[in-house]
Amino acid sequence: MAEEVRFFLRGLVYLVPITVVYWLVSKEPAGTALLVALVVGFVAVIGLVLLHASSAAAELRPRSGGIAGRLLGAVNRAIGFHERVDAPPPLEGGPDLIPTGSPWPLITAASIVVAGLGLIFGTWLLLPGLALLAWALLGWLTQLDRA
Repeated sequence: MAEEVRFFLRGLVYLVPITVVYWLVSKEPAGTALLVALVVGFVAVIGLVLLHASSAAAELRPRSGGIAGRLLGAVNRAIGFHERVDAPPPLEGGPDLIPTGSPWPLITAASIVVAGLGLIFGTWLLLPGLALLAWALLGWLTQLDRA
């Protein structure tokens, strides 16, 4: 099973008890609802990956031994305590083109702030913020062609 799926499984092992304890101790509905939404999101990601990746689902099937041994082996493989030697590295791919220094992320962030303030203070600030955002995104995307 890919390390990405194990990450979400380990996250569930942590989040489910934390959500229950948070609800029992605080009785605060907003935080509990956010934690429950996070648990549902983790379950959805795991479900989609296992649905579409037959190789990941095949690793969860019990192999040999008694019922307890097969169950424990499946849990260990799912959580990541047992790593197969012949398993491919997660998200294996070739080298990607990564640009070096760039001002575009900073300009994009500033334009998002200006556009967000424009939603509060009015159109006179929103329109320049959106124009700056379009310019920043265009510059950020076209820098990859020049690298």
